[in-house]
Amino acid sequence: MTAKTEIVKRLGEQAVLIPSLIAEALSANDRVKLRLTMLQEAAAAAAGSPVHTLEAEKRASGLSDLQFEQTVAGARAIGDGRVAAPGVSVLIAGIPSDIETMLAPIEAMEPETARCLSARFDALRAAIPTAEGDVIRRADIARLTAAGAHEQDSLHQLIMEAHKAINRIAVQTAVELIEGAHVYHLDADDKELVTNFMRGLNRTAFLAFGHPGLATTAAHIGAKLTIQNDIGATDAHVIVIHVDNLAVSITYTDVHLARAKFFASLFALWDAEWSALTEQEAGGLGQEQVFYLMNGRFKASSREELCAFLTFLGSRIVFLIDWNKARKALQTFIGRKAAVDLLVWAAEEELGHRAFIELGGVELVFDAIRHVAAGRIPYGARLDAVLGEKESVSFLRLVLKEASQGLRAGHTARLIRDQIQADLGQRFESGESAVLRIVERHLGLSRDLASGIWTALAHETNGAGRALLTRRAKRIEAKADRITLAARDACTKLRNSKELRIVVDEVENAVDAFDEGAFLLSLLPDGETSVAFGDRLTALADLATRSTGEMVKAVAGTARLPEGQRIDAAFALQALDAVGELERLADAAQRNALAAFFTMKDIDTNVLILGIEIARAIERATDYLAHAAHALRDRVLQELSA
Repeated sequence: MTAKTEIVKRLGEQAVLIPSLIAEALSANDRVKLRLTMLQEAAAAAAGSPVHTLEAEKRASGLSDLQFEQTVAGARAIGDGRVAAPGVSVLIAGIPSDIETMLAPIEAMEPETARCLSARFDALRAAIPTAEGDVIRRADIARLTAAGAHEQDSLHQLIMEAHKAINRIAVQTAVELIEGAHVYHLDADDKELVTNFMRGLNRTAFLAFGHPGLATTAAHIGAKLTIQNDIGATDAHVIVIHVDNLAVSITYTDVHLARAKFFASLFALWDAEWSALTEQEAGGLGQEQVFYLMNGRFKASSREELCAFLTFLGSRIVFLIDWNKARKALQTFIGRKAAVDLLVWAAEEELGHRAFIELGGVELVFDAIRHVAAGRIPYGARLDAVLGEKESVSFLRLVLKEASQGLRAGHTARLIRDQIQADLGQRFESGESAVLRIVERHLGLSRDLASGIWTALAHETNGAGRALLTRRAKRIEAKADRITLAARDACTKLRNSKELRIVVDEVENAVDAFDEGAFLLSLLPDGETSVAFGDRLTALADLATRSTGEMVKAVAGTARLPEGQRIDAAFALQALDAVGELERLADAAQRNALAAFFTMKDIDTNVLILGIEIARAIERATDYLAHAAHALRDRVLQELSA
C-alpha cells in the first residue's frame, strides 16, 4: 500500500480510496504471481531444464530491478535439495507486502471476506522462507507455488481467491467519471455536489503546469458524501471532504505547518471554522517524521451556497502544490511574511506559483538580476534591501504573473525571461532617475541662490537688500537640506550609487557655500567700498550662476538616458564639460578679484578679509559643482557602456 493511501486510511477514510485500492491490488496480484513463477523457473533452471527469463513480464509488473536480472538465468543447484538464485531473498521478501495490498480493497468493501483471508494469510505467513544468502530449498518453492490439495491451504490458493474477491468488488463498485473524478455509489444530489467541486478544481488545475496530483475520488459512504483529493505527490498531503446535508467538514493533513496555515487563510471570506493544528507521528509515510492534521467546518445557508463553497474549495487545491518550495524561493528576495502574503495574492488572482517554479524559481529572478542589475545589488543582499519591500513585492508579483500567463499562452521561456528582465531594469532605472530628479530640484535652489548673489553684487544692493538675501538664503539652504536627505535615502535603494552619492553630497556642499557667501555679503558696509567689491566679484558670481545652470542641464540629460536617447548623453556630456570649464574660469576670476582687492587704497583690513572670504565661498561652490560634474560624467559613461 502506498504512503498516500496509508495517510487516508489513518484518517478512517479508506473506503473512498476503493478505485485506487483496486488498481493497486490488481498490480500486486500480477506482481506476486510473477514472483511465484520466477521461483518455479529458477528451480527448473537449476535442474538444467530450458527456462524463460520473463524479461517482458518483469518490466510490466515492476520487478525489473537489476537484482532480479539473474534470479532465473543464474540459478544453480548446490546440493542437498537447495537452489542458489541471485536476488531470491528479496524476491520472496516482497510476497507479504503484495498480499496485504491485495487485501486492502477487500477490507474496505467485504470485511467478513477480508477477515477470513487475513486469518488464512497469518497461518501461511510463517511458512514463507527467508532464503538467507539467496539460497532456497526446492521443497519450499514447491510448497509456495502449489495450488493446494483437499483440506490443505496454500499461498497460491489464497492469492487466487483474493483475486476473485477483488474482481467482484471492481464489478460491484462500477466506477464512474464525473468531470474527471472517480466516483461510485452516488445519487443525483451527490453528483451535483461533486460536479461543483470538480468545476472549481478544473478551473485552476492547469496552474499545476504538469505537476502530478489532484486526483479525486468520491463515494457516498453511510449518510455522507465523501470526496478525497491527493494534492500532488507528498505522501502525507491529503484532503478529505465530507458533505452531510448543508454541512461541509474538511480533514486536511500536511507535512508543512506553514502551508497548512496558508490553506486555512484562503477561506477568510467564508464563514469557515478551523481547528488547531495537531502534530501526528508519520511512521511509514515516507521520509517525514511528523505530519499536521487540521479540521475545518462550513455550514451553508442554502444548497446554492453549498455548491459555491465546494467550487471555491476545489479551486484552491492547486495552490498547495509545491507551495513550500515557492515560499522558500521567494524568501530569497523578501521577508517570510511578505513571501506568504505574495502567495496568498497569487492564489486570489488565480495565477499560482507553479509556473514560477517550472521556469526556475530562484534562478529565474537571479537571471534577471545578472542581466540588468549586475553591480547594483551587493553580494548576499536581499532584493528588498535594495529596491525596498514595496517595490520588490511589486516586481515579484510581476514575475508570478508573467510566468503564469506566459506559460498558459504558450510563450517561450526566453520571452518570459526577457519581459521579467525588462521590468526589473525599468525599476532600477526609475530608481536612478528618481535620485537625479531630486538632484535637479536641489540644483534649482542653488541656481536661485547664486543668481541672488550675482544680483546683489551687480546692482549694488544696499545693506537692507543684502540682509533680505541672507534670510532668503537660509530658507533655501534649509529646504535644500531636506531635499538632500530624500536624495540620500533614494541612493540607499541602489547598489551602484557611488557616483550618484558623490553628486548629491557635492551639490549639497555647493548650496552651503552659496549660503555662506550670501551671509558674508550681508556683512559688507554700505558705501563706495561695497560698490567696489561688487564690481570685482560680479564676474565670479556670474560664472557660478552659469555653472549651476549647466549642471541642471547635465542632470536632466542624464535622467533621460535609460529611455535610450543617445542625444541626451551627448547633451549631458557637453553640459558637464561646460561645468568643468566654468570652474577653471571661476578660479581665474577669484584670483583677479583678490589681486584687485590688494590694489584698493584706504581699505579696512576687516573689510578686505571679508571680501576675500566672499570670493572664496563663491569659487568654492564652483569647485563642488565641478566635483559633482566629474562623478556624473563617470555615471553617464557607465550607462553608455551598458
